[in-house]
Amino acid sequence: MPDRRALLLGGAALLAAPAVHAQRWPGGPVRIVSCFTPGGANDMLGRVAATVLGQAFGQPFVVENRPGAGGNVGMELVARAAPDGRTLVVAAGAAAINQTLYRNLSFDLLRDFAPITLLGAVPNVLAVHPAVPARSAAEFVTLARSTPGGITYGSAGIGTIPHLAMALFLRAIGAQGVHVPYRGSAPAVTDLAGGRVQALLENLPPLAGQMRSGGVRALAISSAERHPDWPDLPTIAEAVPLPGFEITAWQSLLAPAGTPAEIVEAMATALRTAMATEEGRAQVTRIGALPNPMAPAKLRAFLAAEVAKWAEAVQLSGATVD
Repeated sequence: MPDRRALLLGGAALLAAPAVHAQRWPGGPVRIVSCFTPGGANDMLGRVAATVLGQAFGQPFVVENRPGAGGNVGMELVARAAPDGRTLVVAAGAAAINQTLYRNLSFDLLRDFAPITLLGAVPNVLAVHPAVPARSAAEFVTLARSTPGGITYGSAGIGTIPHLAMALFLRAIGAQGVHVPYRGSAPAVTDLAGGRVQALLENLPPLAGQMRSGGVRALAISSAERHPDWPDLPTIAEAVPLPGFEITAWQSLLAPAGTPAEIVEAMATALRTAMATEEGRAQVTRIGALPNPMAPAKLRAFLAAEVAKWAEAVQLSGATVD
């Protein structure tokens, strides 16, 4: 039996979906490809979407994890899929980075996909080791500018959002840094807590435990607005101040290019309706993300802006992957 949460989300989505019920779509199971391993925001937000859409359209929407190559394996699979609304993908913010980071991609984010909606956006947090003499973002800026050779900062790896976000941030404040790449977020956070690097601009979920325990000191968050679970943590835009600075690890639902517009719009409307409810928003924030559902046209413009922003960051960092 569906749990109360699924019924609430699905009930809201049902209100948005009557026209498609009169058609044959989906006519069977729909797979939602997650480009990463189970348990992360990409996978979890895909499962939220699957619950909503399954309740709305009366067919199972099943998440299938296809990790690899920074998300490119899953993206390529869906780019080549039939545009019949039966195969979807949860694209991560990394997909916009990969357009420039990878020299040889077989697909194009803006050409080969039909945007449906943004499922959620996970902000990054500027955090330092407690021994670092900076108790605010403004003090960190002063420290970073005055440190010979630059502050040492870790990241989840070369070309990841935490790496490129810090590169953009340091350029914006006129400071330098020494990048220490790790193989994932967990070891980077561990070394920040251990004092082996001075700072991170890492996704919120991997940092949250150390933030609560005092193992690291959080200075500011990279979203446009404060996070409801961390209301005392200012945004980078307000704290530095650095107006307009916003970086998130977003997750969006896409279909193959050529998917009928009425199918795309029906799914988008169902998801936006569900996420406008209190329970729908709570589902997203529990994952550590911020809900920001968009209409397909708005998401298309957002993706184009993200590709341009991250192209600049990749070029700034000098990172490339063959």
